[in-house]
Amino acid sequence: MLLLSGAGAPVGSVTVGHDGHRGWVYYLAVAPGRRREGIGRQLMAEAEAWLLPAGASKLQPMVREGNAAALAFYAALRLERQPVVTLGWFLAA
Repeated sequence: MLLLSGAGAPVGSVTVGHDGHRGWVYYLAVAPGRRREGIGRQLMAEAEAWLLPAGASKLQPMVREGNAAALAFYAALRLERQPVVTLGWFLAA
């Protein structure tokens, strides 16, 4: 989802997916000059509204380790750290 200002300029976006059980927020971004206006909260509410009818019963944002600002944002929304380890590798082109 992309949120636009009245002038048509992007002010925030969220990338969401689900696996039938968990809803995943992969990226959430708000334009630096528009932070602390509730845009991130609005985007999370839209993500949840999209995930619930899709059957997701849990929401799990993906946050890069060390991203203190993102962790603080999600903590303010009452999300809790989960005992999960994410594994991956880069696919060769």
